[in-house]
Amino acid sequence: MMMVDTVLRPSNIHGIGVFLVAAVRKGTLLWKYDSRVDRVYSEAEIQSLPPLTQKFMRVYSTWHEGVQLWVLCGDNGRHFNHSGTPASISDGIAFGADYAAEDLPAGAELTSDYATICDHVRLNGQEY
Repeated sequence: MMMVDTVLRPSNIHGIGVFLVAAVRKGTLLWKYDSRVDRVYSEAEIQSLPPLTQKFMRVYSTWHEGVQLWVLCGDNGRHFNHSGTPASISDGIAFGADYAAEDLPAGAELTSDYATICDHVRLNGQEY
């Protein structure tokens, strides 16, 4: 669940990105897992969906190997793009939280290191 005000707009990194409405200080909580907004799915549930929905789920969800679940952000959090020098620091795979890596100005795109937040990327060497 996003903890700061954001908007979606085209990204220079890839497709749609999530951008800050107001500046935030280093260490500000940006996103945290909250089951009231964010949903979890087993691999079997994903496979039971129509092919286009499966593709959507695999693009916008993160995989947690330890519990064998996909986590889908229910808000703008699903639009964090990847960066080797991310704007956020994540403290866990899928169920953790993301904090501002530095002071970020209004309009900054929020990014993550996908190898840190998703076991599927980390384990399979997925390209971003």
